[in-house]
Amino acid sequence: MTSGGHHEYQKLRALAAFNLGFHWFIVGLIIPVLTLFLIRKGFTLLQVGFAFAVYSGTTVLLELPTGGLSDSFGRKKIYLISLTLQFAGALLIIFLNNTYAVMTCFILQGAARSLSSGTMDAYFIDQFYETDPQINLQKEMARIGFFIPAALAFGSLLGGALPTLLKSLTEGPPLQNIYAANYLTLAFFILLQYLFTAILIQDDHPQGEKGHKLEGFRQFPVVLRTSVHYGLRHPIILLLLLAMFCWGFSVAGLEQLWQPQLKSIIKEDTGTFIFGLLTFGYFAAAAVGNLLATPISTLMKDQYALVLFVSRTIMGALYLILALQQQVLFFSLIYVMLFLFNGIQGSPESALFNREIPSEKRSTLLSFASLFLQAGGILGSILSGFLADQFSIKFAWLLAAAVLTLSALLYLRIQIIENRTRTAKASYKLQANPEPAKAPHKRRNET
Repeated sequence: MTSGGHHEYQKLRALAAFNLGFHWFIVGLIIPVLTLFLIRKGFTLLQVGFAFAVYSGTTVLLELPTGGLSDSFGRKKIYLISLTLQFAGALLIIFLNNTYAVMTCFILQGAARSLSSGTMDAYFIDQFYETDPQINLQKEMARIGFFIPAALAFGSLLGGALPTLLKSLTEGPPLQNIYAANYLTLAFFILLQYLFTAILIQDDHPQGEKGHKLEGFRQFPVVLRTSVHYGLRHPIILLLLLAMFCWGFSVAGLEQLWQPQLKSIIKEDTGTFIFGLLTFGYFAAAAVGNLLATPISTLMKDQYALVLFVSRTIMGALYLILALQQQVLFFSLIYVMLFLFNGIQGSPESALFNREIPSEKRSTLLSFASLFLQAGGILGSILSGFLADQFSIKFAWLLAAAVLTLSALLYLRIQIIENRTRTAKASYKLQANPEPAKAPHKRRNET
């Protein structure tokens, strides 16, 4: 790579880290208090589960057509539309109190998620490959992946402090919900992200008829066939999709119930800072996990499936232990460790998945993967909410942790497939290029 090319490569890396990092910084603003926000509006734990399910369900329904829309219409344009929907949902949810009206806001947020899913990720991955076709994608995704949980961490830290900092503006009429401060701030930063993306991202693809606004929806049957062909018929991709489904199922209950669980352990009305601090801790741990992914992968000779098997198994075991905790300190430490091992899985899984799919279908198949993850999240949200409402959060978590732990076996299966493939290739190569026969040694007494 020339010095000019290296400079362009560094600029692209910095732009990817900024764009993706700032996107998830915005998401982090609401994470520490989302469940508490809904409970303050009168939601039960079961209704909270349904709210999460509505969000995930909308995302699932729109994942495939919007993935094709992104491939055909342009990733930047679709991402800007997603920010517009996210902004509208953030403002409406502040002022609406009716349960069904609030659910409508989650539909808007789910539509925004489906539009943004795989768009900028696919854009930057393709840009990396254009800059350097021999790129080590795992290492590059690990570098950029560090900034995503780091941004989530700082967004969550700020999100935990916002209800207290802006309490005087939100505790009285017309809002009467101190957690509305998070949504107000979120809406402001969405506007900034829109401006930054419009100015900094150059995306001229596609041209001509393919750029028609409805092309992605017209191509839905093709998108579906592509997804089935590359997703359900490809053994490694299918196993990865199932692992994503199990992750979505298990982590959904963790994300929606950790706030009320921690509140019940504390057993006193403290400031919201502790929720932001713990959210910061687990995202910071995820960032560290991203950094550890590369040396661990190197240690395991880039056998990514094996890395995923070990880290997923440990994560599931920590989840089981977390469900049994009744002390704030141990709860916090195990929670943070759990997300450290979650962070280790990001870049190996991305590298494993992306090397199996063609560039021209990348957005579509990333959306298909997100569909599996969100489908797991729907089932996990509803079931965890029901079990927590009828029995306890502990019971809901024990079930989710068991599913997460068992899902590690899917990665072990991938490793077995890859080992067999490697052995078969080596055997074929040996048969195609046999070593020349050595001349027999003559005995000394042979005449």
